[in-house]
Amino acid sequence: MWLLVCVPMVLICTILISCYLQKDRVYEDGKSGINIGNIIAMKPSYILFLAVVFVLGIVAFGMQYNYFEEYIKASKLTFLIMLLSPIAYIDYKSNSIPNELILTGFLARLVFYVIEMFSKNEAILEIFISDMKGLLLGGGVFLIGALVMRNAIGMGDAKMYAIIGIFMGYYGTIISLMFSLFVCFIAAIGLLAMRKKTRKDTIPLAPFVLIGTFLAIFLGNY
Repeated sequence: MWLLVCVPMVLICTILISCYLQKDRVYEDGKSGINIGNIIAMKPSYILFLAVVFVLGIVAFGMQYNYFEEYIKASKLTFLIMLLSPIAYIDYKSNSIPNELILTGFLARLVFYVIEMFSKNEAILEIFISDMKGLLLGGGVFLIGALVMRNAIGMGDAKMYAIIGIFMGYYGTIISLMFSLFVCFIAAIGLLAMRKKTRKDTIPLAPFVLIGTFLAIFLGNY
């Protein structure tokens, strides 16, 4: 039954992700009119990326619904995974995180707050407090890191984890941080061992945050 909610939601999000990532091609480089045929770039690596995003969304929704049998929480955390996917893609390609995606995350969370106010009226204050603690933890850790290690951690990383904080709450943010930093550490060791990177090089954080946050949602019965 949950698939009837999950599949359309994830499919629509996947299409919107591709529209955003291919917006220059969709709008034909500034010309009037929209070229629908350019929504999906016909490159095997890009199609594989979209397929992985779709699967991650389905699995995230399914696991959270299996834990709690709550459509709202499953939808909320699935949306987070879908939001982190284009962030990870862009960060990998250009070492930057667009502010419009961060703003989209904040606006979407406001919508979920309204839904939760009507469906979880008694628990909304507890949810909000946990989210604020998650925002301060996730955003604060990377804000301090950005101020201390300016060439290694950017303000975009702090904003990204602020979004994660308000979607996952305090305990979810802790789990996401642990998995994300662990995956990043393992990847960094591997890149150094293969001499793909040196100690002076930086690596984009968002792809590892996507993996770590997915693992937190997949394994996190919190």
